[in-house]
Amino acid sequence: MNYFEALSGMLERHPDLLFNNDGYERLSPKIVEANKSAIEEIEKLLRESVVDFVSFQNFKPRKDGSITVRCQTRWAPWFTGVTYIPLDNFKPESKTWRASEDETDTTIYCG
Repeated sequence: MNYFEALSGMLERHPDLLFNNDGYERLSPKIVEANKSAIEEIEKLLRESVVDFVSFQNFKPRKDGSITVRCQTRWAPWFTGVTYIPLDNFKPESKTWRASEDETDTTIYCG
């Protein structure tokens, strides 16, 4: 699975999920409802690819023109917090990928 292509495609098809939040701002409930199935699909992709993933919040543009995935991850058993993952980290050749010994499982490690 090429998660970079899958997530980039979701962003392309659902541009309302690109949000330049300031601090704790979230997508509006109207945007969330209108993109509910897309968010569910994105969460499925992230659940498969990000260690300790909890929930998707939005795609966030950066000043340099790059895009990050803003999501909640478990930082510890007692704490869930925001994580910003550069979309480029989902490319198959990214050094952030950690493969199982038999290479049947690949995930991004955020911690």
